[in-house]
Amino acid sequence: MWGASLWAPQVASLDAACLAALATALAVASATDLERRVVPNGCVVAAALSGALRAAACGELVHALAGALAVLAVMLGAALLSLRARGEPGVGGGDVKLLAAVATWVGPAAGLAVVAAACALGVLWWLAARGVSLALGRGAPRGEGIALAPAIALAALTVVLLPLWAGR
Repeated sequence: MWGASLWAPQVASLDAACLAALATALAVASATDLERRVVPNGCVVAAALSGALRAAACGELVHALAGALAVLAVMLGAALLSLRARGEPGVGGGDVKLLAAVATWVGPAAGLAVVAAACALGVLWWLAARGVSLALGRGAPRGEGIALAPAIALAALTVVLLPLWAGR
């Protein structure tokens, strides 16, 4: 896998800079989403450009772009289905863009795995928050939605870093 060089003895500066840009973008996106329920476009751009730059340097730009397009297609399709069924998209545009940006790092298959993991983590977070709210006698929270960027960050960094730690 192209990212395995990150942990080799000769750590490439481009690898390290791109990974730092991704981690920073995901951290800022997470904090902002938790506070204001917004994913800043600058975070999306930083994540996408760092992934595309890294992929281009390794000759895998087409794979990176295919990942972004696959995730965009799935997420936009899900949003359209939700809009038709419930009258609301069910996911924010910033979350969709951030997921597509992350897919530039991992390609189509792993990009869709990030989507699945982030959605599962988001639902678990929502269930936990709902349980705590009910246990404290506050009733079920309504209309807040889920700050999905923290779940996206956890899923993305796991999918990006796990193969590196495993030595692939």
